[in-house]
Amino acid sequence: MKMHTITLGITNCYLVEAQDGYIMVDAGSQHRGKKFLRAIRQRGIRPEEIKLIVITHAHFDHVGSLAAIQGYCQCPIMMHPLEARLVEGAIVVIPPGANALGRVVSWMGEHNKILLGFPATKVEYLVEHEYDLRAFGVSGKVISTPGHTPGSLSVVLDDGRAMVGDLAMNQFFTQNYPVFAELPEKVYASWQLLIDHGVQQIYPAHGPAFSIERLTAVLASRK
Repeated sequence: MKMHTITLGITNCYLVEAQDGYIMVDAGSQHRGKKFLRAIRQRGIRPEEIKLIVITHAHFDHVGSLAAIQGYCQCPIMMHPLEARLVEGAIVVIPPGANALGRVVSWMGEHNKILLGFPATKVEYLVEHEYDLRAFGVSGKVISTPGHTPGSLSVVLDDGRAMVGDLAMNQFFTQNYPVFAELPEKVYASWQLLIDHGVQQIYPAHGPAFSIERLTAVLASRK
């Protein structure tokens, strides 16, 4: 399956080729709707070819342009129910920092919430545990991977690629462990779940893709 990476603001968003169109993973920061249109047109993709938007979690840099993009594509949105209530209520959540950098950014975010707002958007598909994406022409599934947030989801393709949102990072002076974690004890368990699902390559929302071997090595060092 062909996959395109589109960076909207500070967030990598992904388009995965389906049998009849594409599914999109995440929707980037605020005010990036026009950039999204330019990016897909450069790739020869029409908005109506996107059949589903999967949101890994409801932080502002993943849902800021969701309403605009959904408006262009006229497609349904899929989220975990814990995250969907935030999007449908336009609720800005600032996660706790997992390290010094994260704590500084969290403090800044708490004092600038008004700048991080986004329009409320209806979520049609709620995934609490797992969803087979073959219904949308993609050989893969959406699975629950809590840690960064309670309702974080990952898209795991049958060929071993996984789009994990902020469950793992490769940017912001950090590798592997996210700079923010609402359920820090769950992060490692979700990494193990990816391994158990046969994931070989991690596609994070922040930074370039990397091998699952990095996460495997961290887990091994904890034993």
